[in-house]
Amino acid sequence: MAEVTLKHVWKVYKDSGVEAVKDFNLEIKDKEFVVFVGPSGCGKSTTLRMVAGLEEISGGEIFIGGKKVNNVQPKDRDISMVFQNYALYPHMSVFDNIGFPLRMRHFPRAEIKRRVEEAADILEIRDLLKRKPKALSGGQRQRVAIGRAIVREPQVFLMDEPLSNLDAKLRNQMRTELIKLRERINTTFIYVTHDQTEAMTLGDRIVIMHDGVIMQVGSPSEVFNKPENTFVAGFIGMPQMNFLDGELKIGAESASVTVGGKEIALNADHFERLKAHGARSGRVTFGIRPEHFEMKEGGIAAKADVSELTGSTLNVHAKIGEADVVAVVQIDEDDAEPPKPGTPISLVPEQKRIHIFDPDTGKSLLYG
Repeated sequence: MAEVTLKHVWKVYKDSGVEAVKDFNLEIKDKEFVVFVGPSGCGKSTTLRMVAGLEEISGGEIFIGGKKVNNVQPKDRDISMVFQNYALYPHMSVFDNIGFPLRMRHFPRAEIKRRVEEAADILEIRDLLKRKPKALSGGQRQRVAIGRAIVREPQVFLMDEPLSNLDAKLRNQMRTELIKLRERINTTFIYVTHDQTEAMTLGDRIVIMHDGVIMQVGSPSEVFNKPENTFVAGFIGMPQMNFLDGELKIGAESASVTVGGKEIALNADHFERLKAHGARSGRVTFGIRPEHFEMKEGGIAAKADVSELTGSTLNVHAKIGEADVVAVVQIDEDDAEPPKPGTPISLVPEQKRIHIFDPDTGKSLLYG
């Protein structure tokens, strides 16, 4: 079994006193694919390196397969790590690069050959085994790096932004290959990225980090549909969620929020959630994703600014009072004209998709 558990893990750099990771607690199940995601400097790679043993922890405990590994050398943790820069040996063939960790452990030649060829078949690079890294494309080099990790048959795969050096087309292709790979080797993965698309498409669960702290852990659907704070709500989703000043009104049997001078009734589920979280009438932050706006009569008054035609949708940038918002509108007619700058428009939020946050703490009053 290859569960990974982090209990109250900290990383403090002694020379600067910077707290890179703060009280990190997480249980990763056997054969689970977990993605650490967040902006640069949030502590996600540092956390991964502490699991790998490449970074000393300042406090807390790390367990792999039930065994405490705080003082266990990286080579003895039964993990394999794939780095951002591939780290291939330029003078070695693809075969030798993939088989290198096995040779270092004095595996028999026949076993090395079997494992290398098996990994090459999984990654569809058997025809490249005699080439040197300089004769490979970026995507092929990354497959070789992954192959080198596969042959060790580790308990846990650690991947540190493995696709970030590839162009957009290759990233999409390799993302698909990683999904297939996961199905074939079916072990525990911990994957670090700053790319939310990778996080949403690859992860069983996503760990969203900011300033060394876990902001939310959940499935892709949970973090998208039920963000627990404004950071998660704004980080996940593209274009990002719109945030507007609102005024919450909670009655005995119903609730509403006023935004841009328009009072919007909240549904029964929202009303019950607000009561359960102890919400009170008063100032709030209203959140709605761009794709959950409709441009039709009876909504919040706005003025169009810039419109971007992206094919079947139109990204309408607008102003509600002094606040900038974006609405992603479906185009039903080929000759539909986007609103000209300064044109008054009306934006209707999809009722069940509304989010309400505490304006001071940023915590969701519905899901936090």
